[in-house]
Amino acid sequence: MSAQTRAVARLVAVVIAWSMACSGPGLSPEPVPNEQRVAFETALHPPSTNKASAGAGLEAFLSTYPASPMADDAALRLAELAFESGRPEDGVRWLGTILTQYPGSDREPTARLRLAELEYGRDRRVAARGLLAPVDFRRLSDQDARAAMRLRVSLSQTPVERMENLTKLQASLRETGKRDLTTAGGQGSLETQLRGIDQEIEDLIESAAPAELESMLEKLGRRPPAGAIAIELAGRAIEDGDFAQAEEPLARAKRLARGTEQRATVKALESRLAEGPVNVAGAAAPLAPLRELSESTRLDTRGAQGTLGVVLPLSGDFAEFGEASLRGILLAAQVFEAGEGDPAGVASGEIRLEEDRRDRANIRLVVRDSASDPSKTAEAVRELARLDDVVAIIGPIFSDEALAAAEVAESEGVPLVTLSNREDVTQGRTFVMRTRTTPADEVNVLVNHAIDELSATRFGVLYPKTRYGRGMRKLYWDAVVARGGKLVAMASYSPEETDFSNVIKEMVGFRFLTSGERHAIAARDRAVETARSLPPAQAATARRVAFETTGPGGEPLPPIVDFDVLFVPDSAEAVAMIAPGLALQGVRGVRLLGSSDWLDADLLKSSDRHVAGAVISTPFFAASDVGVVREFVDAYQRTFGAEPDAYAAQGYDAASLLMQQLAAKHRDRASVREGLLAVRAYPGASGSLTMLPDGNARRRPFLLEVSGQRFVPLD
Repeated sequence: MSAQTRAVARLVAVVIAWSMACSGPGLSPEPVPNEQRVAFETALHPPSTNKASAGAGLEAFLSTYPASPMADDAALRLAELAFESGRPEDGVRWLGTILTQYPGSDREPTARLRLAELEYGRDRRVAARGLLAPVDFRRLSDQDARAAMRLRVSLSQTPVERMENLTKLQASLRETGKRDLTTAGGQGSLETQLRGIDQEIEDLIESAAPAELESMLEKLGRRPPAGAIAIELAGRAIEDGDFAQAEEPLARAKRLARGTEQRATVKALESRLAEGPVNVAGAAAPLAPLRELSESTRLDTRGAQGTLGVVLPLSGDFAEFGEASLRGILLAAQVFEAGEGDPAGVASGEIRLEEDRRDRANIRLVVRDSASDPSKTAEAVRELARLDDVVAIIGPIFSDEALAAAEVAESEGVPLVTLSNREDVTQGRTFVMRTRTTPADEVNVLVNHAIDELSATRFGVLYPKTRYGRGMRKLYWDAVVARGGKLVAMASYSPEETDFSNVIKEMVGFRFLTSGERHAIAARDRAVETARSLPPAQAATARRVAFETTGPGGEPLPPIVDFDVLFVPDSAEAVAMIAPGLALQGVRGVRLLGSSDWLDADLLKSSDRHVAGAVISTPFFAASDVGVVREFVDAYQRTFGAEPDAYAAQGYDAASLLMQQLAAKHRDRASVREGLLAVRAYPGASGSLTMLPDGNARRRPFLLEVSGQRFVPLD
């Protein structure tokens, strides 16, 4: 559907309140003579339901009473009828009539909004801005006022202006949205709109330049999202190693931070600032591969005895992840005999283990549903912590819940083993531990492999302009520098991108070319095209010779591939388009590196030859032949009739670690905590694990290589 069609469709969908008995935005404040009122009602509701009949009656009304206070209402209704009948030109004419013949009337703001929407739909942004600029939003209905604000956001000319308009739209939705979205579905629609605006604001903060962020802060004062902007400025300065520059925005961030998550981020940044530059020489040695560890170390939970609490999202938005984690925990605790598991019951979040039920290892689980809600999470942790026999709690998974749980666990003095990958959840807390594999773990094992096994020294990264993409780029850069490598190529693209040729060309030197270089490249392209008609062996030789051609002065021509490996932290769908594009632009002899998002059989079917030899890291690989993984997968399939995922595996490992402490006769909270922090080189179903003194687990994920149409384990 075109933008113009959408704009027309919106006009058709408008429902105008024509009741003359009440006043409000868009209704005439002037007294209407009874004769005119009757004539208008008759024209508006003719005996015939034919729209042409209604239109004729309204036109007759305008002819008879051109100066009536209701003339603008008649013109607006005529515009609506024209759009409904597929006559947009007539609709525009009637809207224009309101502006020219009834300026200042109560229907003028609505007419201006409708015309501005149409002009925007035709990609005539200047005209749309001119029409919208004089509109007093207070003279519009709540719904139209929000539509006007949304249009103003779309017409913003700078990031600073866009931020200002987004915050106004957000405030309007929060203040007035509940008045006309009172049904359950309507409330859901309001919440969806607010989440969408939150995401737009978040993306805008990430993409804005520092000077733009400073201007946004100046305009916002103390209003949200001022705290998030100050945090972004401080974080960027620390990331760049400019610690002095970070102090002022971090002080502002501390004053402006709202909510648990922002305050926790500020604390983490303060700690990072206090640490100063990273001491690369003091970095911990890499963990041994899982296969090597599992041959020398076996988990022993025999004689484990005690009570564990579990807090997971078994309902709400993240229920599927909580259910998978719970299955892993139940399997570790040996609650079910093989084959008697109840996946349907677990999936519904209804399963509860009665407090007097004991399994074969004498482990009792007390399970609570966090409902994907931080406040309910905190309440559940507090309840479990006050049960004297609960020696530790497992969960929850995601950031907001994990932070809420950590705060309560610390105050109550109960060990919490959270399945979050947010490392700062343990910051400043002695009873909080975190065991889930992090993106940093995934990136570090890739970089170590590239340097140690592939002899790579020059690194490249091609990433999407998303929070995830930027975060992975930073982690990759840090890991490369820490190992003494050089990041020599870096390029980014829009997450909506489908044609990657331009960004790849820029990355390999096509951006600034002289006239002579362009002619030489054109000649080379013709030679490559001619080679297509040759037999395969001759074609390969011809292509090699063509790409060995130099430009004016003997300088090499693009593509200048000066990197040994290229990291692409994106989905399998994106990689399926990027990998062939790299080959098309002459990027050859480079090993691709990927994250767990690549782990998709469809990628191998569509792009196997283009991703051949690529190395990816993943927190879990169900097809692994390592004994500890194979045993877990087999038991899970027998019990639940399905293949486990990473959430199930990491829930299993967390429960197993705690059971190991109980088996070692650590029966009180303090000794369980000390035992957990002493864990070193533990071979789990989700990879090797070592606990660090700060309560974070350092993990070694699985390394896989693309070979044919298979992912093959490398260790």
